Amino acid sequence: MELQEIFENFMSAKRLAGLADKSLYNYDLFIHSFVNFIGSQTSLSDLTQERVNRYISMLYDKPISRATLATYIRNLKVFLRWIEKKYGLSFSAREIVIPRTPKKLLRIYSDDEIVLIFKTIKVESPWLTARNKAIVSVMLDSGLRQNEVCTIKRCDISLADRMVKVFGKGSKERIVPLGSLSAHYIQDYLNLCPYDSIRLFVSRTGKELTCNAVKHMMFSIQRKLPFEFSSHKLRHNFATNYCIDQYEKTGQIDIYKLMLLMGHEDIETTRVYLHHANQIIVSKMNISHLDKVFFGEN
Repeated sequence: MELQEIFENFMSAKRLAGLADKSLYNYDLFIHSFVNFIGSQTSLSDLTQERVNRYISMLYDKPISRATLATYIRNLKVFLRWIEKKYGLSFSAREIVIPRTPKKLLRIYSDDEIVLIFKTIKVESPWLTARNKAIVSVMLDSGLRQNEVCTIKRCDISLADRMVKVFGKGSKERIVPLGSLSAHYIQDYLNLCPYDSIRLFVSRTGKELTCNAVKHMMFSIQRKLPFEFSSHKLRHNFATNYCIDQYEKTGQIDIYKLMLLMGHEDIETTRVYLHHANQIIVSKMNISHLDKVFFGEN
């Protein structure tokens, strides 16, 4: 079996697994680089660790960031581990090391900045303004991904119970709560929307809302703000604030509950937010034992 056929089988398997278009696009982009380097007609028996290492060495020599390098190798590892499980390999794909990338402290919006975001959301049409506020509030309130917001159906949401059914990566279903303000913005949007559609959020022409349309909307809001703004940052803010709020209320953080709310498959992905939340919690404490000793401050 040749590498090109194996790659096509891999992509078919991922499509059948219900992966999002963005995930499929990334697999196609990053793994195709490997297939082209090794040779599409290379047989499975000729796919050796030495040839894989040569490809990885080539990546290290490319003028790309550490994060991009890690993304290439992470996707390669997923592909090779799939081959190993499906067809077998002469080496262990588990031994491939994904380079570490510097951890950046995720900035969360202040209360004043959140108020400014909603004040900024205003377009020529009242119903589109209501729609945009509803989308931003749902993302900030429940941590939904772009594609998850776009695929919510009207029947998936209960404003009375303040709950929404979400279909995440791999079409996995989960239930996430909504705050009263998000429910208010959604109801306001439903009252003004001129279209009766299956999907909750629609375009200005009444068609299904696409991820590109949401990106364009986010970019329009970003241009009016003095700080960075995107749907991904809204998701970061939800997760980090969830950890901080839960700690302030109970003195502990339920990382597994956050994992379910975020729709993560790997707990390590969720731990990133726990790490950043802990840093913010510690910075707020501002505890100095020396100040207590010399100045009597608590």
